[in-house]
Amino acid sequence: MDIKYLNGKKIGITAVDLEQKEHRGIAAVNKSLIQLLSKYGAEIYLITSRGATRSSSLGGKFIRKKLLEEIYISDILSTLQEGINYRLKFETDYVYATKLIIALFFKTIKLFFNGFKLSYKIFKINKHHKLTNIFDNRLEYIRDISGLVVSKNIFHFCRMSSMRIFPKTPILPIKKSQLDLIITSSPLSIKSNSKKYTKIIQLIHDAIPIQVSSHPENPIYFYNKLKDAHRYSSCVYVSNESKRAVRDILEIRDTQDNSNDVIYPLPSLSSELLNEAINIKNLRSINKPFILFNSSIVNRKRVENTISYFKRSNLVDNNFLLCIAGKLHKTKYCEYIKDICKDNQNILLLDYVNELEKVWLFLNASLLISTSTAEGFGVPILDALSINLPCLATNLPTFKEIKALTPNNKLTLVKQNQDLIWIKNLNKVKGFNLEDLDKKLDRIDHFNKFIKNLESQILFKVNSYLD
Repeated sequence: MDIKYLNGKKIGITAVDLEQKEHRGIAAVNKSLIQLLSKYGAEIYLITSRGATRSSSLGGKFIRKKLLEEIYISDILSTLQEGINYRLKFETDYVYATKLIIALFFKTIKLFFNGFKLSYKIFKINKHHKLTNIFDNRLEYIRDISGLVVSKNIFHFCRMSSMRIFPKTPILPIKKSQLDLIITSSPLSIKSNSKKYTKIIQLIHDAIPIQVSSHPENPIYFYNKLKDAHRYSSCVYVSNESKRAVRDILEIRDTQDNSNDVIYPLPSLSSELLNEAINIKNLRSINKPFILFNSSIVNRKRVENTISYFKRSNLVDNNFLLCIAGKLHKTKYCEYIKDICKDNQNILLLDYVNELEKVWLFLNASLLISTSTAEGFGVPILDALSINLPCLATNLPTFKEIKALTPNNKLTLVKQNQDLIWIKNLNKVKGFNLEDLDKKLDRIDHFNKFIKNLESQILFKVNSYLD
């Protein structure tokens, strides 16, 4: 495929998930999309709600434009590097919550008199900005970013709209001369409202905040986000199952089939990190064959089932480890998981792992296991498929779609709660030699071949939304 497939196109991508303290599945999808579109010639602009932290609103009016630009870029990259848990900070930091409420009150009045049009600034990013401000692979995606679209509090305003605090939906009035297309990484209550403004397509991952009662997102507000996304934008789904589930909840009965509105994500692995990981001999003292669980530690992932199946299999006797990679939050469920793993030296709770560590774990694992009960897609399963890593997972509709992507893959799907079948499959696992360089190279070679076909499909579908 022509490396300049999208040459000259300017595409904005929202950063709401990249601004978070913990980069989870949606953030991984976002990073892969940024890398792909940039690779094939597009200029990517990150749409962020973050702003300058070193210039007051009063002082900023008297700062020269070039200086203000430098301050904005460096401050935004710094805050993206650190990340923030908006929900937790609002619930636990009363000073922050009070200041935010007061600020949003006055900004909402301004927004009202501006016809609900969001203000924004556009900054270009150069190599110097990247060399100075990228400290580790959390911000690796910035290397593929051409600029920033800064719209202070844009995501707060979108959330307030989904809460129906606003009488109108916020408008993002970016002109077509500035951006050719805007992609939201997840559904937002926002619109472009005019043919002279840039088209917005919204990426829909799932309906899990509505379907799973333990999810922290308010189901009514999330429903409103989905409804607004379908009302004001073109919507693209990460799987046919997510499309079916969301459209069923919204009671959309349109029978016209559009093959371009389902775009499978790319794996969260990359050739660059795989080639870097192959040179790492040891990670966190893991020196035995291991099976890997890689996901957020929340109820619907049923991590306790993974632990139970491992304990009851013969893997412990065969000198295997179970490595659980996922952020351990201060929740009852995470405390429960810690408790059932206590004093078991064959189970490693790795907590949060960075991108390079994650890639090393996939490259060296004997098996990936997923006991999840609900997924919009399932990037870890795709990651395993991409390197031909054996995988044992729940028989979910989305996982069936992933399995259908390639013939003769090593993905085995098992019905939930069929304990003996899960254990029987674990007993068949063959240990991967952590020092076998040839097999690691085979996995990397499989990844490179796998990714080419998937890239072509994504690029073709994204291109269909460009004018």
